[in-house]
Amino acid sequence: MAHITAQSRPIDVSTSALIVIDLQEHFREIAGCLLPSLIPIIDAFEEHNLPVIFTQHGHVKDTDNSQLIKWWGRNNSIARFSPAWHLMSELEAHAPEDNPKTFRIKNKNRYDAFLGTDLEKILHQQHVDSVVVTGTMTNLCCETTARSAFNRDFYVYFPTDGNATVNTQMHDASVLNLRYGFSQITTLDEIHRALSRLP
Repeated sequence: MAHITAQSRPIDVSTSALIVIDLQEHFREIAGCLLPSLIPIIDAFEEHNLPVIFTQHGHVKDTDNSQLIKWWGRNNSIARFSPAWHLMSELEAHAPEDNPKTFRIKNKNRYDAFLGTDLEKILHQQHVDSVVVTGTMTNLCCETTARSAFNRDFYVYFPTDGNATVNTQMHDASVLNLRYGFSQITTLDEIHRALSRLP
């Protein structure tokens, strides 16, 4: 079988949106380490008037009988509007709801951030053709959303150091799969340099 090289092109974020997946208090232990590197990227997107979309994963525990709830158990799932459901406190100042280019998706309840939300509608309304996928967990919501974005014909940038999960093996396995057929694997520094080249 012939070797297939990973897709790559010069990074162009001029028509990109930054998707920040589930950086909520529930995941602080896993993904809080992302904040020092990710917050400057969020600020740079906002400074260039590019869309930033924050998702918050949660369930209405008494009525949600989804497969995800059955898999993890009701007590291990995030209750919508609970303290664990809120964005990490450091992000609040960087996610102003009165900014027309900042969006919060508060009804995400599947690994796929597109499923049952307005994410695709927002991206089309903002004339986006590529997305930068960041957040947690690499191998669940981030990978699933990256694949879903690709299948909706958005070009996907996936910064390895902008995503986090419970261990290196799971993180690296997702990156390997995404690199092969879904995403251009990059770094936050490369995304930041691309932003700095914008007028």
